[in-house]
Amino acid sequence: MGKILKKLALLFVPVALYFAFFLYFEPNNYFGLKESAAGTAPIGRVKAFAQDPHTRLILGDSRLAHFDMDEVAEWGGEGWQNLAFGGASLRETLDLLEYCLETQPDTSQILLEVSFYTLNAKYDTDRMSALQDTLDNPLAYLFNLEYNVNAFTSFRNWLIWQGQVRRGETTDTWAQAQQETETADWPEEDYILEDGTRSPLHKKLREYVQIIDPVITGWSVNEKQLARLRDAMEECSRRGIRLTLVLPPMHESVTELCRQKGIEEGMAPVLEELYALADQLDGVEVLDYEWGGIPLELEEWQYFDGFHLDTEKGLPLFTQDLFSRLA
Repeated sequence: MGKILKKLALLFVPVALYFAFFLYFEPNNYFGLKESAAGTAPIGRVKAFAQDPHTRLILGDSRLAHFDMDEVAEWGGEGWQNLAFGGASLRETLDLLEYCLETQPDTSQILLEVSFYTLNAKYDTDRMSALQDTLDNPLAYLFNLEYNVNAFTSFRNWLIWQGQVRRGETTDTWAQAQQETETADWPEEDYILEDGTRSPLHKKLREYVQIIDPVITGWSVNEKQLARLRDAMEECSRRGIRLTLVLPPMHESVTELCRQKGIEEGMAPVLEELYALADQLDGVEVLDYEWGGIPLELEEWQYFDGFHLDTEKGLPLFTQDLFSRLA
């Protein structure tokens, strides 16, 4: 019997070593063993909230996911927690809102993103039920292929960072190196078209309208999620929660594409409805940077692409303007 147990123990050693590797390099801080999650993945952000629920929350997609939280605290006060994540649909944002209000009944303030893109009936992803199952089941997290791939990717990036440190190419700590950024410098060649003429837009802005074109072609309002949004506005007002709906800024190249597809015209009555409802409710407001309701003077080089502000050159300006209004 003793020999069998020893053999079983030997078989368990590589499994234990792998899980130790996984726990060290998984970037989402699922088990709360690190200071914070490394990126903006939904599992990391929602798990952080479950472990330490704040009362001032940011909900939305990647356009709100990359705020520097020190800058947020400087302009909007302490206590904000960012739960925005890339690709979040309005359905997922509202599902997450319901989860947050159930988890943290003392929620006092919410910044919730709305945009023509997330209001698109064609864009209606639903990942919250699977996410909640993983939040409640550590084994589901440990054996999830995506999160294991994330751990190996983190390990690869760690090796690259180690090499950069040895060569003196960076002074960033490992925590700093893991932070997601969207920033770039655009050399002159990124403005040159195939015919040799110069575009007023850098390459990524020109490419982005082509990327989103098929997604927004045939755009229509997701009436079901819009109704849920109205209910959420009323519920937050009833509970004394200060709710701000924000439509983040987008580059004029995307605005022009929306005009061509009739989306600007289609959004007008939606905005009128949201403004009218907000006026009727205590503690609810709408801040529209998307369609020019609040002008934010930005140059094309301050955009990383048509939707996302450069995290170093443009996002700090948006952060200051937005959170100054929320302080």
